[in-house]
Amino acid sequence: MSKRKCILYITTSLDGFIADENGNSDCLIKESRRKSEDFQTFLSSVDVILMGRKTYDQVKSLAQWPYKEKKVYVITHYLKQNDEHVTFIHENIMGLVQKLKAEEGKNIWVMGGSEITNILIKEDLLDEYILMTAPILLGKGIRLFKDDNPKISLKLQESRPIEDYILSYYRKR
Repeated sequence: MSKRKCILYITTSLDGFIADENGNSDCLIKESRRKSEDFQTFLSSVDVILMGRKTYDQVKSLAQWPYKEKKVYVITHYLKQNDEHVTFIHENIMGLVQKLKAEEGKNIWVMGGSEITNILIKEDLLDEYILMTAPILLGKGIRLFKDDNPKISLKLQESRPIEDYILSYYRKR
């Protein structure tokens, strides 16, 4: 089996926000995107999902848990009990990702949010970036990339329109 990759796959506004100022990302993601063939293909390529507590709260609010077949880790500062769907991690996200990357399995999906993404960028643990750019300018909100990240050169693998969105695949050089 090939080396397991840690992949950021996230929807962002044209001006670089992953949620509005209230932390809501519904304005970025159409339900049809979650059911699209390209997303389902990506989803079948991963068996682990990493997300922050705010992302978890949004996913948990859905009618039913959509990732029952995946191992899901929620990175949080809040103490929460593990449940049937997730394991809560309170420290050392870098060690967890390094351990997961060394194990056999499918790829690891970094679902959100920006805190986790930016820690993994600083630690050089993201292998690929898949950005779905939504046709909206939010003006303010939760920015995907922080100002203090290191410079990372990426190579565009593919970019294509899907409905009004642009889907772009990048790999580290």
